[in-house]
Amino acid sequence: MLKEKRLGKYLPDTVLFEPKALWDHVRKYGSVILKPSGGGGGAGIIKLTRLKNGHYRVHSGHERKEIAGKSAVLAHIRSRFRPKPYLIQPYLSLGRINGRPFDVRVMLQRKKEGPWVVTGWLAKQAGPGFVVTNVARSRGKVLPLTAAVAKSNCKVSPELWDEMKEMSILVGERLGKQYPSLRMIGLDLGIDVNGRPWIIEANFRPSLSLFKKLPDLRAYRRIKRHRNQ
Repeated sequence: MLKEKRLGKYLPDTVLFEPKALWDHVRKYGSVILKPSGGGGGAGIIKLTRLKNGHYRVHSGHERKEIAGKSAVLAHIRSRFRPKPYLIQPYLSLGRINGRPFDVRVMLQRKKEGPWVVTGWLAKQAGPGFVVTNVARSRGKVLPLTAAVAKSNCKVSPELWDEMKEMSILVGERLGKQYPSLRMIGLDLGIDVNGRPWIIEANFRPSLSLFKKLPDLRAYRRIKRHRNQ
């Protein structure tokens, strides 16, 4: 996605895990997310926050632990790693609803030889005590996007909706060039408290079940129709 210059401002500063890169990111951002590359379902995601006097907080699943010293922190987080390469990103101050973070799932689809279109979007709210918004893992919930943003602490502009659609289409076009057979993308976006959208990740085998949880099933039916054409 970095090859598309217009997407650069939406991509968090992401590096591969190694100890020096971790401490550089922690020094720069204060709080970071470690996530497995190519992982799924929110598994293996760890939040690391710098505290005072050489102490750090590690948040994995619903467990928070305060640890003293970099060596002890490294040993602990490595014990939580899944057998995949890990990425490091700054922790984004995502919008919250009743104190729990949420992000956005955008469904992108295209027919053969056709353009990418947004066929649906929704909000995923993390369950109590979780960093990840994966609904199954955190026991969170699905909400209509406009309702979620209205309930959140985000300061959004009227232009946000068009900006997210345009950004999502750019992602589809960029990834479609790299993967010509790709027909569907479940794009996860974040909206920070200032109303700025961020690209979190792109899923190439997204489940439709999230859209079936919405009270209005029109998006679910539209996605299914588009997939079968």
